Amino acid sequence: MSTEDSARIPTYISGLDERLGGGVPRGHIVLVAGPAGSLKSTLVYRILWHAAVDRGLSGLYLSMEQSRKSLMAQMSAFGMEASRAKTLNVIDVRGLRRELETNSMQPHWLLGLREQLTRYKAELGCDLLGVDSLDALYALTPFENPRNEIFQFLEEIRDLDATVFLVSEMPADRRTFGAYNVEEFLADGILHLRIKEVEVGLTTSVRRFVAVLKMRGIEHDMDYYPLLVQKGRFEIVTD
Repeated sequence: MSTEDSARIPTYISGLDERLGGGVPRGHIVLVAGPAGSLKSTLVYRILWHAAVDRGLSGLYLSMEQSRKSLMAQMSAFGMEASRAKTLNVIDVRGLRRELETNSMQPHWLLGLREQLTRYKAELGCDLLGVDSLDALYALTPFENPRNEIFQFLEEIRDLDATVFLVSEMPADRRTFGAYNVEEFLADGILHLRIKEVEVGLTTSVRRFVAVLKMRGIEHDMDYYPLLVQKGRFEIVTD
């Protein structure tokens, strides 16, 4: 692996990584935003899965809503068998909740999560972290000053020295990429997935698009490219 390759984490979307000079710079915090059905969770898991299988990097995927069993079944359908990714650990919210309560931590998820992630990194390793999703995490968090608390949380996550992918739900009626209109400014990158209905003859086809709207340290375009997903392969159409 070249020095340049080791400094980047590929998205494993054919055509997109070339436009990023190999992928996301290591240590970046990246928002992966989009509506339901745009494959946000699948994309983030896929990045961590391939990083484990192809490069032996350690990953933590924190599922705030979906059980581990359900997530594994979903990802297996895309050809990502958990048994092949030895260094990728999936933690669902139910187990994390029990640990936080057992340790008698303050029932503030942003505070408790930081301590747990530090312990997980020490025990399991954490080159990459995926949090799915921010919105589910916020639902468990009694904010007093959201902007300040989110800023502090992201800065503490940055201290983990991992490349972080944060799934952000983006309903059609919301134009910002985070629920509190601050995440997009604090993050180092934004991958935006969107869905568009296209009339094809007498039928309506739903198509996915992806764009890199922000990536600090990289010159890149901000065009939306059709995202094709076939037999576990992700690629963009550029012609």
